[in-house]
Amino acid sequence: MTFDLAPTARIYKVGGAVRDTLLNYPHSETDWVVVGATPEALLASGFRQVGADFPVFLHPETGEEFALARTERKSGQGYHGFTIHADPSVTLEEDLLRRDLTINAMALDEHGDLIDPHGGQRDLDAKVLRHVSANFSEDPLRVLRTCRFAARYHHLGFTVAGKTMQLMRDIVTSGELLALAPDRVWRETERALNENTPRAYFSLLRTLGADTIVLPFVVTDNSLDALDAMASIAPNSLHRWAGLASSAAPNKQAVTPVINIPKRYDQLAARVQLYRGSPPKSAEDTLAFLEHFDAFRQSSQIADGLAVLGAIDKTFHKTLVARIKKGHQLVAGIRGEQFIKQGLQGPEIKAAISAERLRQLDVLLND
Repeated sequence: MTFDLAPTARIYKVGGAVRDTLLNYPHSETDWVVVGATPEALLASGFRQVGADFPVFLHPETGEEFALARTERKSGQGYHGFTIHADPSVTLEEDLLRRDLTINAMALDEHGDLIDPHGGQRDLDAKVLRHVSANFSEDPLRVLRTCRFAARYHHLGFTVAGKTMQLMRDIVTSGELLALAPDRVWRETERALNENTPRAYFSLLRTLGADTIVLPFVVTDNSLDALDAMASIAPNSLHRWAGLASSAAPNKQAVTPVINIPKRYDQLAARVQLYRGSPPKSAEDTLAFLEHFDAFRQSSQIADGLAVLGAIDKTFHKTLVARIKKGHQLVAGIRGEQFIKQGLQGPEIKAAISAERLRQLDVLLND
């Protein structure tokens, strides 16, 4: 891969693409680091800069990320509390030194030769997640990233190195997690939910005492078991989150959790939690259940709710789930038009719709 950047410029493949290639593990993104070039040279070659905080650019054709080699110096709290130094004098080795884990601090040159100054290949072979340097502690987001990598590779037997665990505990104790941007916390959490073993992410947060800081609930064995149940059948993060969150214990900590949960995730978890262990039995119960999940305006809501409850709650057995689905299909088409034609108005229409839905559900349940 060549561009008209500078005679001395070099481009290296870095990060996850190198790590997963060596692991023979699937990956979807490829990142690059550029040594010996300037932002102006990249822009002149058609690259588009991403934001103003970091020297990261998007390839004009592939959209892959190309970052200028850089160093970082701690200058404040949180993920953005760094002073960035990026110019042609920064070496590849200096850039790799700032990275979080040894398995992420490797590069491949244009000939496919591995540059591995921190033993990343060794740690891949040993299945260990280990920090590159003491600078690991400067970025609290690395606690969540390491937990996410634990979830990604748990099924391969990876564990976190003892000294790295201690650094993570120190970060949690310091209160630095509170300085993280809520959107970043959710982004790492959502990515962890989509990994092979999402349980490992939340279990490790609990071990570190970080769950009560970054989550709106306390992780419990029951919630982890519910997450396992969802992960075994549902490949999407929405269902997995609902299984976990609806089964967790309340977070009574005074500190507001540092996470920005999307409304539909929060809503589904709350709806599922209300009906855990309390399945609808009568026509009235069934109608209330359907209305609770907003089934008559958004049919996907009831499908999501039944998928989660059917997986984590034995009282929502297959026969019951099928009956609720059939009931929804039966009464979803009952609308106000037919009652308007009968001369009903205002509240009378709503009452008539509910009465007809109840009548048909009652017939179904007693058939």
